[in-house]
Amino acid sequence: MNSALDNPSSFFTAAALNSRAADMSNLLDSMASGIKVIEAANNGITALTKNMESMQSTLRQARQDKSFSTKSFDVNDSTKINLGGGQFGDLNADISLASATVAGTKAQISTEAATAYLGPQSTTAGAQGAGARSVITLGSPAGFTTGDTFSVAGVTVTAGADVTAAGLKATIQTTLDAAPATTAKYAVSVGTGDNAGKIIIETVDPSAAAAAINLDPDNNAATGVNNATKGAVTFNYSAVSTSITAGGQSVATGATFDDFVANLQAKATAGGYTVEADATTKDIKLTSTQWGGAVPTVAGVPNYSPGTPATKASSVFTIGTSNGAQNLTIAGASGPIAIASGATDAQVLSALQGDANINANYDITNTGSTFTLTAKTAGAATAPTVTSDKTYVAAAVASDSGTLMGTVDFTSTGTNLQAYAGQTISVGAQSYTFTAGGDNTTQATALKTALEGGSSGLTVTLTTTGFSITKADGTDFSISTTGTLGTAIGATAGTLDVTNGSPLSAGINGAVTSNNGQPMVPEIDGVQTATVTAQGASVATVAAEKNTFTVSYDGKTANVSIGGVKGGVGTPVNALDIKNWQDATIASVNSDLEAAGITGVEAKFDAAGKFQLVGKTAEAKTLAVSGDDATALFGTNGVNTGVAEKSQLNATKTVDKFVELINRDHGGKVRASNDNGKLRIENLSTQALDIGVDTNGNGAVNALKIDGNSVRANLSKQFNELRDQLDKLADDSSFNGINLLRGDKLKITFNESGTSSIDIQAKDANGNTRGINASNLGVESLVAEDLDTDEKIDAFLGKLSSALTELRSQASAFGSNLSSVENRQSFTKNMINTLETGAANLTLADTNEEAANLLALQTRQQLSSSALSMASQQDQAVLQLLR
Repeated sequence: MNSALDNPSSFFTAAALNSRAADMSNLLDSMASGIKVIEAANNGITALTKNMESMQSTLRQARQDKSFSTKSFDVNDSTKINLGGGQFGDLNADISLASATVAGTKAQISTEAATAYLGPQSTTAGAQGAGARSVITLGSPAGFTTGDTFSVAGVTVTAGADVTAAGLKATIQTTLDAAPATTAKYAVSVGTGDNAGKIIIETVDPSAAAAAINLDPDNNAATGVNNATKGAVTFNYSAVSTSITAGGQSVATGATFDDFVANLQAKATAGGYTVEADATTKDIKLTSTQWGGAVPTVAGVPNYSPGTPATKASSVFTIGTSNGAQNLTIAGASGPIAIASGATDAQVLSALQGDANINANYDITNTGSTFTLTAKTAGAATAPTVTSDKTYVAAAVASDSGTLMGTVDFTSTGTNLQAYAGQTISVGAQSYTFTAGGDNTTQATALKTALEGGSSGLTVTLTTTGFSITKADGTDFSISTTGTLGTAIGATAGTLDVTNGSPLSAGINGAVTSNNGQPMVPEIDGVQTATVTAQGASVATVAAEKNTFTVSYDGKTANVSIGGVKGGVGTPVNALDIKNWQDATIASVNSDLEAAGITGVEAKFDAAGKFQLVGKTAEAKTLAVSGDDATALFGTNGVNTGVAEKSQLNATKTVDKFVELINRDHGGKVRASNDNGKLRIENLSTQALDIGVDTNGNGAVNALKIDGNSVRANLSKQFNELRDQLDKLADDSSFNGINLLRGDKLKITFNESGTSSIDIQAKDANGNTRGINASNLGVESLVAEDLDTDEKIDAFLGKLSSALTELRSQASAFGSNLSSVENRQSFTKNMINTLETGAANLTLADTNEEAANLLALQTRQQLSSSALSMASQQDQAVLQLLR
């Protein structure tokens, strides 16, 4: 395909693919350059690593070298030696046998304040005072009124006209001072700050108990002070759910009762309550911390309910004695219970008890003709229903449809029966219509004949005022009337007034009383009681304040507490009071120390009145104070270590004494030894050691010099030269102007749109960008003195080891980056090949087809040439003939 005219779609698609392949080919150059940058950085790290390994070797060589210089000289008991230079530097050391023993220093700690220490001081704003306090809160509304009586320390006080805090303060102080038992024993003041408006009654003697206060000593509300109460609530642990809220604080129940109580106590301060718990009953009481404070709220515990016992289902019904039979239907019975005509109460009871199911499930009792069925088991159950197949009709009650049994009397109430002429009375199928003639007897006789006729089984008996109807077999019969007959005898129209001589109506008399059984409602041990809060005055006692701290010495600790000189705000204190208090304080603190096993420390007061803790002997032991008031009393000087007296020399010969003394006090800087009766000093430094020797102690000093260790000094120079190479190697590790070790950032783009790339830069262990050089690796240059001791050399070796670890980590990171770039380079090359092959496939011609076309073209050309040749030959032949 030579142009878009041959196949536009394929032509332009191939062009796009070739363009992308060209773009990606350009990226390969960038990737190749980036790879070389990374390789250059790797070359630098490799060189740095080898260089630092050489530095390590230099330091190890220095550590192994022990070629320290020495000098020997004569000494005697009077000799004085001065050492300077070397490891001593400018701090010269004087050495003589006379100074062999050095006095020690006792450990000592003193109070920090510039003034004398007098223990806790009482203020009107302080929560505590030097003496024990009884604090009266007046309350709102105020609990005190004029004339109220109350007692303080057993002394009755009557409130005066001024019942403000200031007025009551004056009244109480005056009353106490006037009573011999309390004179000068209490100081009364009005609080300020957090104590504002409160009356503070404080003991002058710090060891005395707080004054007992009774706001209503006579138990008479009319004369006593109105007392405030604290709100409280009580509940049982059994009612607690998985978690509750108490005083607004979420409290976890924990696994046990003790856990729950501990959790409550942990939240008590924030919740504003105190906790009382009974481990036996599991009752818990929360009480407000404030007088007059509201009842602590408890959420998550149900309200208390005493519960109710389960009840038994029962049914009560009444059956009167009748001349008719009936069947009772009772829920749960084996079947209908037959009650015979004229059955007595006992017979009815027997019939009920005769049913196996009823007898098994119910207790059956009766009171006369009233019977009760009571379930034998209490609990949720429906009362048994009781019905009769007969409808009860009470005597002397008219009924239009009542079913009657036995003998029924009809009374005309004095009216002649013939007055009802034309009206009919019907009993079952029999009826009689009254006529106009005849007296009552005649009418009754005719009625008797009509009703007793047939097979009715009725018996009509005439009475002086009317008649009665009886059915001998006791079965049911019904009566109805027409006209005004019923009305005339006191019943509604169509009925009769029925008067029974005895209970003759079958059925249940009245409604059945049913009581369903109820299940037991368990008792809920919820919030049982809540003490209602009352407002008024309240009293709180506060213990005397103590300065408390812990003394530590020689592996033992003692808790110390110190009270004040005198209690009460403004109570005067004289010198004798202070002296007595100091003596008592010293005795008390020393007793506390000895009880804890600290026998090497004693308490003291210095001339300025400062309190001190002092070691009894000079020992190299640490004395420390800590705890509540340690910082306030002793400041930042709460730790002090004593210095032990240096022991006497053990050697007997003069030279050996100097050897022992020098090695004891200056070991590590120089080394002393006995060189055939002379004192030999070895200079353990790379710097020269100056020695001044006053052999006879008369001031004639002989100056000596011991050269330093030149091997170690030279090795320090080698080390520094190698260190300088670190930065040079790093600076030279660049490619095409990019140096990763110098902190440059290399960005390599992976696709033609620039959306995929990688940033490569040197970073520390925390991911912070930084160059790689000696300073950033923590490799410092040395001075010769740094190689004086093996310990210093070991420290430098440790730094080199850390630096090598950082280099190896960075090399690993660059290696990972290189792998990513090379992988992407290979991918890009493959993509370019794919794109170019695809484009070629779209535009290259079919070689077989084109070869055939070429052959056909060549054939046509040959044929044309042959035809022209033949035509030319014929023309030549004709011309030959013409010649």
